[in-house]
Amino acid sequence: MPYTAIEHTLSINRFSTYRQAVISATGDNCNLLALKLYEWNAELSSRFFFPLHIYEVAIRNAISDAISIRYGQDWPTNSVFQNSLNGLDKRTLLSALNGNYQGVGKLLPEIKFVWFENMLTSRHDGRIWKPYIAQTFSNAPDSLTAKEIRKELKDACYIIRKFRNRCGHHEPVFNNTTLADVYPLIIKSLEWRCDKTSKWMNQNQSVTELLANPVI
Repeated sequence: MPYTAIEHTLSINRFSTYRQAVISATGDNCNLLALKLYEWNAELSSRFFFPLHIYEVAIRNAISDAISIRYGQDWPTNSVFQNSLNGLDKRTLLSALNGNYQGVGKLLPEIKFVWFENMLTSRHDGRIWKPYIAQTFSNAPDSLTAKEIRKELKDACYIIRKFRNRCGHHEPVFNNTTLADVYPLIIKSLEWRCDKTSKWMNQNQSVTELLANPVI
């Protein structure tokens, strides 16, 4: 295996994370195992994109549905809704609108996912989540209050979004402190929205198989 050539092509600094992880786990500076760990990390990131895709689309649609109950189907253009946002989120929405609004379906993919995460803050409890979260996430446990459901969704969204960004930027995820939490949080959030979608995604994903077979 031409390890040295691969390491220099992808950069010594990039590979040092994997090399040091192998040394810490085994006590050996093993080039082959470091490369295997790099391959495993890249494959894991790749496999995660399917559940991440389903999660992101489902959650942003759910949040859009909740907003529309209060502010109407064309909520992005509703000035009352716009003025309920903080300054940054309002600017983000107006920038996405950009004078060329062609409906919610066209707009949603143009808004960064962090904007939807921000909709899950306590700022919107009274206007949106307390009255409408039971309709939007109808499978959430009855034992939880609207505020508790919203907070769990918000906390999950933060962890999942940060993890997604690491995958998207080809960064190490094997050593992520939240790695074991990400997929269960995706499943839980989807179940609360639609158990059929959650089951379909779970049947077609291959993340858990790879997670069960780590390199180190």
